[in-house]
Amino acid sequence: MKRGATKEEIIRTTQDLIARNGIRAVRVDEIAQMLGISKRTLYEMFVDKNGLISACLDSLAHQQRKMLASNRRRCGGNPLQRALRLANTYIDNLYTVDASFLADIRDKVLFAEYYNENRDFWVSELMHDLEKCRKEELLLAEIDTASLTQQLMSTMFELRLNHATREELRLLCRTILRGAATRRGIDIIDQRR
Repeated sequence: MKRGATKEEIIRTTQDLIARNGIRAVRVDEIAQMLGISKRTLYEMFVDKNGLISACLDSLAHQQRKMLASNRRRCGGNPLQRALRLANTYIDNLYTVDASFLADIRDKVLFAEYYNENRDFWVSELMHDLEKCRKEELLLAEIDTASLTQQLMSTMFELRLNHATREELRLLCRTILRGAATRRGIDIIDQRR
């Protein structure tokens, strides 16, 4: 039997399970067994299952922000190219977990704060890029970037829950942004093909 898994190992193992099966399918005894520790040991580190899941969600959010900051430093381009890359990164993130996990996180009141914080983070990041696009006349002047961003993010999330493919989401996002773009913006989007 393995002696004393670390808190990080427990979080990582739990993240893998909830990403594959959703929050409801996670069982503390299964995690303990996988790590070769007792449930008691696990409960010494985490108050309960919800505390463990909260730690996992905090860790996932931290990883996403770190990855996004790294991507932003490495990637240049104009704001429309950055917005498309960011939207594709968001889509890729939606596919790192099973749709049941996304539904659990959105629907379970206990985890609504995590869902809202994560959604607000992505909306803020994309809206920032789209606002720059509008100012640089890559999007039509009459576009309300806040509404466009909210609707785009909500639509992509809901379609992911309804098992749309990654490629369908990418195409939808590209089409919506192309429809909001100026002639110059359309040329930039079409060059990315």
